[in-house]
Amino acid sequence: MIEIRRPDDDELCGFVRERDGRWEALAVFGGLLDTAGSAEHAERLVRDTGLAALAERWLLVDGPGADEQIVCIQEASPEGVTLALDYYSMPGVPTLRVPRTRLDSGEVQLRRS
Repeated sequence: MIEIRRPDDDELCGFVRERDGRWEALAVFGGLLDTAGSAEHAERLVRDTGLAALAERWLLVDGPGADEQIVCIQEASPEGVTLALDYYSMPGVPTLRVPRTRLDSGEVQLRRS
């Protein structure tokens, strides 16, 4: 897995990794931004959309056979992500902390909606 950082301030934008012959552009917490045919294209995707995507709605599938649920990101780091389990992140909305290990194992899927 390759870290992608902004050159001007060294801010972590996300990661790039190869999986099954394709390159994946990943958010800082490991969620899938998009796939690409080359490492360079995946890196460009991370630089162009990685941080901005944290403000978007994402789709959560919490375990095999689970339904997709729209979620909002409340906090993200390389160790995991805290999600508001609704379209909006407001007081009283249930939250879920997803460790990076659950995303990496495929047990939980999180991708841009």
